[in-house]
Amino acid sequence: MDEYTRARLEERKKAAYMAVGAAAVIHALFFLSRWLIYSIGMAGALLLVFALWKGSAGTRRAALYIALLLSISIHGGAFVYDYYFRKEVQEETRRLVRFQAPPPILEKNFDLAKRPEISEVQMEMLASMAPPELPTDITAVADVSAVGSDLLGAVLPGAQTLQSFSGAKAEELSFDGVEMVALGETAAPVQEAMSLRQELLNVGDLDVGRYQAIIIQDPENKRNVSGFLNMRIIDYDVADKNRDRFPTAVEELMRYMRDHTRIKAQIQGTTIELSDPRIMEAPLLYMTGNDATLQITDTEKRNLGEYLRNGGFLFAEEIRQSNATTGLEGSGAGVAGTPFDRQFKALMADPLVLGSDGAKWQKIPKTHPLFYSFYDFPDGPPMGGAPGGNVFDLEMLEIRGRVAVIFSDLNISWYWGDPLADARERGLQFGVNLIVFALTQPGGIANVTQYAE
Repeated sequence: MDEYTRARLEERKKAAYMAVGAAAVIHALFFLSRWLIYSIGMAGALLLVFALWKGSAGTRRAALYIALLLSISIHGGAFVYDYYFRKEVQEETRRLVRFQAPPPILEKNFDLAKRPEISEVQMEMLASMAPPELPTDITAVADVSAVGSDLLGAVLPGAQTLQSFSGAKAEELSFDGVEMVALGETAAPVQEAMSLRQELLNVGDLDVGRYQAIIIQDPENKRNVSGFLNMRIIDYDVADKNRDRFPTAVEELMRYMRDHTRIKAQIQGTTIELSDPRIMEAPLLYMTGNDATLQITDTEKRNLGEYLRNGGFLFAEEIRQSNATTGLEGSGAGVAGTPFDRQFKALMADPLVLGSDGAKWQKIPKTHPLFYSFYDFPDGPPMGGAPGGNVFDLEMLEIRGRVAVIFSDLNISWYWGDPLADARERGLQFGVNLIVFALTQPGGIANVTQYAE
């Protein structure tokens, strides 16, 4: 091979090597920008084919065509695979990487906020809040003779003042909008169970969730009362529901109240134990017993004492159930000093409950407001549940003038729980009196006016 031919081959080898290097660079750049490299790669491939064609001849050119065909086949297969199969994997991966969780909602849209609703009980209360009529002739009744520091002595001539009169005359004063208030005498203070206008209660508070009971009274008609009540029944260890409780007594009383009054009465849950802190929200508690042995823990005693001292009301009763043949005769109803009677009174006198206040039992006189709160009972409580007994009165404990506990040996619950009880309706009516009195007496939990000061 002469020098010229060898030089030509070297040049062609250089061109081929440069083409191969360019192809390698193009393939590397393919991973960076696919579509741009497609076009550059095609141009480079044509350049490579042209260079190889120029640098070969004869059998080498045939080998070139075979290698080119294999290269095109391999590249074409890779392209087809990438386009039809790899594409879905890449798109799915891209969606997962770019997914962003929505930001938390920190506050509700105002349009979606729950609008307050006014119940039927609240509507009746608001309707009764009409402003009082003012007298047509308004005049001043106070003889004012001084102003400034002398105003108290001028309006109330009998009052003592700390400073001497300044000498100002009454004609130097002028009054705008004098309102005359007529005062009337009543035999006893009238309890107003609730008044939004005067007590400034929030309408949102008028719900069974907070007070558990609200009674709206009519000062002119004691039976024109409305409201709601959630009753609580006390359960304790070893209490037999068939002997120490009338299973349906409270349920029947609640039904009677709904049917004969405008009070929506219901039982809150089934029973509740004295250890449950929810008793502090109960407007009144109901507890009965027969021959069970009271096993009250210190925690239960403290809870009960705190409840009673802070406006709570408890009605407890010794009960007896009638026999199918002899009725209540010989059942021991209405007898003093029974086991439950002694245990309950000892519980009230326990230092953790009421201490010495729990030993000051009083008989409830027939003139007590309890007997006239809704229905009239001039002869006292119904006695049909305790025939042949030696107890004729209910007993009560007072805390600072408020009735906190009423105890009964008279088996009044028999009227409520026994559908065959004689004169049953009279006993149910007394149950209504008991509840209305407990809810409306001053200082009780259900007296919601104490929450608005």
